[in-house]
Amino acid sequence: MSKQKQTPINSPVSLLILEGDTESVFYPIVRDHFLKGIKIHLCQVNQGSNINKQILSKIFIYIYNNPNDLIRVYCCTDTDRNKNSPTPFDIPLIENEIKKKQEMRSVLSVNSILADPEIESWFFYDIDSIYKSLRADKSKRNHEKYKNNKSLGKRELKKLFEQFGQIYLPGKKSTHFISQLDIGKIVNKCKELQEGISLIKSQATDLTNYLWENH
Repeated sequence: MSKQKQTPINSPVSLLILEGDTESVFYPIVRDHFLKGIKIHLCQVNQGSNINKQILSKIFIYIYNNPNDLIRVYCCTDTDRNKNSPTPFDIPLIENEIKKKQEMRSVLSVNSILADPEIESWFFYDIDSIYKSLRADKSKRNHEKYKNNKSLGKRELKKLFEQFGQIYLPGKKSTHFISQLDIGKIVNKCKELQEGISLIKSQATDLTNYLWENH
């Protein structure tokens, strides 16, 4: 059996900054299935406050604790936050703040993986597993209703759970439910997640400093 290819020791760390508890359940599964052999560090920011300041704080804390690491930052958030928040997610702002601080020169790039409109929208790519987890009778399953993921989210998932006498609880309490989803099927159907995984893989051994090269 061939050994798992390992990332070189001097390769950058992929710092995935996750918005919310549900993302903190979902992304470790993505990591374990699709990002093996890549140096990944996951950390979480809280919903409902200034996400840009929180992301910058997480980056600074990581650099302070790991001064010899080069890092690539991936912000895993959603488009729904940008519509409803007084402080929407802003990559140019984050990049500009980083470039003001010499101690942050180890940050090679900042990218985003955006769920549209929110991470629960992605779950509907595997509606079969959702119905199975709800033990829904096949005669009561309506796949057609849940085909347009862009119009679906947490509210629709909660209503679907209620239809079958159950309650969807986001965050850590969704661990068992999320573990029943076919992550491979979701990745195959979800363009944003596919592109995010591909970007992380393509930059996993790249030492080019895209953020500072013209600074």
